[in-house]
Amino acid sequence: MQLEIKTEGVDFVVSRAPLPKNDNDGRQKTDRETGAPLCVTELVAMDETGAEVIKVTTSGEPRVAKRQLVTVVRLVATPWVIDGRGGVAFRADGIVPVPGASAGSTKAATGAGS
Repeated sequence: MQLEIKTEGVDFVVSRAPLPKNDNDGRQKTDRETGAPLCVTELVAMDETGAEVIKVTTSGEPRVAKRQLVTVVRLVATPWVIDGRGGVAFRADGIVPVPGASAGSTKAATGAGS
């Protein structure tokens, strides 16, 4: 089951640049439908209640940099359980820079310095 996540009111900042999503043999995974390579980008998601670090998989490599304020396009969560372990996998249609926000500056979204 996939659950779409409402992202309005959430600021996302890249905490680690995109990396290839590899299988256990070190080969980059690909999207089952398109064949495009998969990448994982680590993000800090912040709202008025606090912050969480999440790893978001995308088809193709997002053109984003560490500390850049971004928008996550259609974020979905998929709960999983394997051999008694469980978690949530995050997938998005895209991760794009917020217009006018430069890497290393989150003032525009957080209101810092106002």
